[in-house]
This record gives sequence, structure tokens and C-alpha cells, in this order.
Amino acid sequence: MSIFKQRTMAPNQLATLRELESKVSLGRVLWCKDSLAIMTGINPDAPLGTKLAFVSGGSGILLWHRSDNLAFAIVAGGAANIQPGEGVECKVKGILQVLDDTKGPITRKEYELMQAPAGESLYGAVVNYIGQPIQEIDTPANRNHIAKHKSEQAAAAALAAADAEAAGQQQPRGVMTSWEEEGGPDVAGSGLSGLGLERLKPLINQQVAMKNREQITESLFTGVRGLDTLTPLGRGASLLVIGPNNSGKTTLALDAIQGCQRDASIRCVLASTTLSAKDLERRLKDLDAAGCLSSTAVFFADPNAPLPAKLATLMAAAAAGERVRDEGGHSLVVLDDLSPLSNTWDSLVMGLAELGQAKLREGLIKNEAGQDVDLSPQTEQELVDYEGMLVSGAVAQRRGFFSVLFLRAAKMHAAFGGGSMTLLPLVPGRPASGTKAALDLSKYTTLTEEQKEKMRQVLEKKRAAEAAVMALSVGPGELKTETVEEFISISDGQLVLEPSMSAPSSIGSVQGPVAFSVNPKLSITRIGSRAYSKALEQLAPQIRLDLAQAEDARKFAANQEDPVLRKYEAYSQRIAAALQQQPGQPVPLQDLIVTLFAIQEGLADSVPAKDVPGFLEEGLRALRNEQPQLLADIARSKQLTAQSERGIVQAFTALLKQRKSQTDVSA
Repeated sequence: MSIFKQRTMAPNQLATLRELESKVSLGRVLWCKDSLAIMTGINPDAPLGTKLAFVSGGSGILLWHRSDNLAFAIVAGGAANIQPGEGVECKVKGILQVLDDTKGPITRKEYELMQAPAGESLYGAVVNYIGQPIQEIDTPANRNHIAKHKSEQAAAAALAAADAEAAGQQQPRGVMTSWEEEGGPDVAGSGLSGLGLERLKPLINQQVAMKNREQITESLFTGVRGLDTLTPLGRGASLLVIGPNNSGKTTLALDAIQGCQRDASIRCVLASTTLSAKDLERRLKDLDAAGCLSSTAVFFADPNAPLPAKLATLMAAAAAGERVRDEGGHSLVVLDDLSPLSNTWDSLVMGLAELGQAKLREGLIKNEAGQDVDLSPQTEQELVDYEGMLVSGAVAQRRGFFSVLFLRAAKMHAAFGGGSMTLLPLVPGRPASGTKAALDLSKYTTLTEEQKEKMRQVLEKKRAAEAAVMALSVGPGELKTETVEEFISISDGQLVLEPSMSAPSSIGSVQGPVAFSVNPKLSITRIGSRAYSKALEQLAPQIRLDLAQAEDARKFAANQEDPVLRKYEAYSQRIAAALQQQPGQPVPLQDLIVTLFAIQEGLADSVPAKDVPGFLEEGLRALRNEQPQLLADIARSKQLTAQSERGIVQAFTALLKQRKSQTDVSA
């Protein structure tokens, strides 16, 4: 626009606008319980994460705009004093003057956002969501910071006492820090100064704009065989790990943290809300022994902590990962687990229900202009378009709320540093089993009655088995299948674990408990082969295809003695055995490549499934001793050359001959 045509305003007009803009809407609390609040009348343009001030002196964080008029919030401090009907307002940081191409100079509010610690001093430490070290968990970083804090506190107290004595005054009792003022004793109360405060990020950040993102094409290798083979993790993706209680989700996540740090460019962040302080300390000692704790930041909330504190812990972990991403680095953020996200939403919706059905329906559907539509009981189930899916307004609201966390994962465009933040959220529960409605076999005119009867029996058997699984009661702390499916719908894929793998392995050569067992049928990735390294891109998809063919053979075999079925069963058992691993033992990339190649080339066909893990380990040991350069070349290039393939075949063929000669001698 030409400067001569640009609209201008007189200074007194701008001053008037600034004064009007600085006035924030005074809202009103409708409901407050368990440090969660429902409000009406606050500024609809305030971004999520905006700080809130309650008339009674409490502080809060804007969590979600339910409608133009309703909003949800976390109460961070002073929850006991907040009563329905009292006033609440958004905190404004300043008033900005912006030059609009058509309107000329305009003013808008800049809201004050709740910040989370994200600095380098977090790494190696265990802190709460405002950065205060957890004294009950002993790590070198925690120990050093607490000792430093006590030393500084003692020195400050001695200096204050000396000054007071000189002035003839009573010794002061100490001053609460600004972080404690924001957080309050509801969530903190340790009195320790915070770590990571040298760099801050919004606790609830906005998603990265699509124009600032880049397609996910880089692999984040974790060393977890089942994950890297069946659902590869791409840098910037969000991959769920789903399983019932005791299925090994936390063990898998910690193995992924340990395994991915073979790449020195990866920084890890762990949010723990399910383990006790004692259990977490024990697990972190294993990470420390592996040399990984110094590159891992841990945010902790006790399992008995208030629900908002747990949710804020998840958000703070994401903020720490975003700081690494936005500076051009790569981070893996593990969220253990997602229950606080779901439970917070459920609690707030129950609060709406207490306010009446009209409030429960408010904001579910908007018109083309983005305005709320008044709904009646007859129209509340109207469908809306959410990300290309037709769902009810209530489901769209819930998924939108969940997406606030999920969409923080991103791979940045090279123009913005090219960094990435990858999410690995753990979900306690079971996904849907994929049971379909009964087929009308009468329309299949080309099938004989015998074939129809056989298909009918197979389908009935399958439905009965799946019904038995679905009939299992939801365990303590597990989410409903409906909620699990909603998490699946907004993620980039899921790795599904089988239940109860804490017992010793049935594979004889694997000593001790198996860490976890993956369900290959239900585990998928929407990123596709782009997340594989070059060699795995050639090998891993065939593994999935082979397992699918084994499943089909199992369904439609004429009997259990069918040769085709027995062939596929034996092969799938060898694959399952090859993908097993013990806790705390992530594998290097070159070892997984050799393992999959050996299985696909049939080098283990003559080995019983129970002996496959030991056989593969012997072959890898032979390669390390006799052909170390071969493994080094694979690790460097991430590819299989004809020469390396010949070397692998040679090593395993020699091993087979050795095993055969030993068997002949013993016979």
C-alpha cells in the first residue's frame, strides 16, 4: 500500500484506543473443584496458557475455550478460596500497536502466558513442572543443586542476621519467590529455587503453523526391535504406546530413551506421573548407569498429586522439548502417561453437567461465521466436520482439546532451523479389536455351501475371541476403549502391546523376563516407510507382510495340520522370537539390520523358535569378532551392500555347520 494512501490516526485517537484495548473482560467463576474451574465472560481472544487472576487472590492458567462465552482453567494457587460467582480476568502483558494493510494503525492485547522451565540445567535433574528439584529422588544434578541451594540459603541467612544485628532489628523470615507465588503451595511447596529458568517456554504453546513445518522424512531410531521394525518413529511424529497395566509401556519408553541417545544429537525429556518417587529413582539409576541421564530432563508428579499438577507436568515436558526443537536440535518427549489429559476433560465436562444441560450443549457446534449455535436436546447430536471426519460436536471438542498437546510435535522447516520434537505418549488401555458386523454370506454366489460354512465358522470363532478380549474389565487407571480410539485418531500411529508379559519368556534362549510383546496386527504408522533408515526400508515392510500372511493362513486354513499354515506359523514364531528383547538392552541399528536379514534369508529356518534369539546373538558375536568392519560399515551407511550381505550369510552358514557338527557329536 502506498504511504500516501495509508490510513493514519491522530495521537489522541491512538491513546484512546490503547486505553480501551487495555481493559480486559471481567469474567465470572461458574464452577470450581479439585483445582479446576469453569468460567464465563473472559476474553475470547486470549490464547491458551494465559495467566488468570481471581478476585480472591488465586491464580490460574487458561486451559480451553469451550465456546465464545465458556472457558476451562487450571487453578494454580489459592483454589481453596475461590468460590462460584467471583470475578476472574486474563492478565495482559502490554498493548501492541500494529500497522494493518487495510485498517492502518490498530492496537491489540498481548496476554501474559504461563511459562515453563526449559533451560539446560534441567538435564540430569528431576523437577516438578515449575522447575523445583524433587528432594525425594536422588540424582547427581538434584544432589548438587540442593546442596548449592542450602549453601546459598545459609550464607544469605547469615548475612541477613548480621545486618539485622547491626541495625538492631528482628531477623526477617524469608521471602517467597515469584515462581512460588505463581504456583503456590498447591503444586510446589518445597521452597527450592527452580532449575531450567534460564530459558522459558509457554506451558501451553500454540501448534506450529503448517508453512513452518517440514514433511517427516528422518528416522529416530530407538533400539526397540518391535517399534523400529513395525512402527518406525519419525522425527517430529507422535506415536502412541498402548497397552493394559503391566504390559511394559514404561520399560519400552525408557529403553527408547536409552537407545536413541546413541545419536548424540537427541535430547530426551520424560514426564512421569505414574511411578512413585522410589520406583522412578530406581529406573533412573539404570539410565544413569547407561550414561543417558545427563542428556535426559525428568518432570515428575506423584501418582497421588492433584490432576492439574499431573497435566501441567505433561505440558512442561513438551515445553522443554520445544525449546530444543526451536533451537534447531532434536528431542524425544516421553509422556507417562496420558491419563491426566483425558481425566481432566472428563472432570470439566462433569462440571458442566452439574451446571445444567444447556451449559453442556453450549459451544458444541459453530456456524460458518464461527459463531456458537444454540442447540436443543433434539439437535445436540448434529455432526460436524473435524479434520475431515464427521463426528458429534462433543467428540470434536474433546479431540480438539487433546490435540493441544499432540500437535506440539513437529519437524521444523529448514528455514526455521530444521529441528524436531517427537512425542511418545503412553496410553493405559486397549484399542478396538476391529470386530466387524456379521457378513451376509448369501450374496457370495460363487462359494459352495461347504466353503460358506467354513467361512462362517472362522468368522464366528474370531468374533467370540474378540468379544472375550473386549469383555475384560478395564484395569485400575486404564482408559476406556473409546478414549483410546480418540487418541489414535489424532496421532501419527500406535504401537500396541500385549498384556501380562512380566512372566519369564517362553523362548528358552532369552534369559529372564521379556520386556514387552508387540501386537503386529494393531500396530501401525501413518508416516509410512519415510521413517525407516535405508536398510530397514528394504527389510522391515516385508516382515509386516509376512506376519499378515501368517494371520490369513491361520484364519482360513482347512485344519491345524495344513502344510501352508504350519509353514507360516513356524516363520511367524521365528520373527516373534527375533523381535523379543530383555529390559534395558536396546539394540544398535546394525544389529537389527543383521537380525532381519538373517530371518528373511532363511538362515534361521532350521532353528527351533525357542532357540532363535540365542542363535542370532551367536551370529552377531561372530560378526563382531571376525568381521567388525562389516558392522561398522552398516552402522555408518545404514545400508546393506552386496559385500555385507555375503559376509552375513558366510557367518551364519558357518554357525549352522558348527551347530550341526555339535549335534552329530552329541548324538
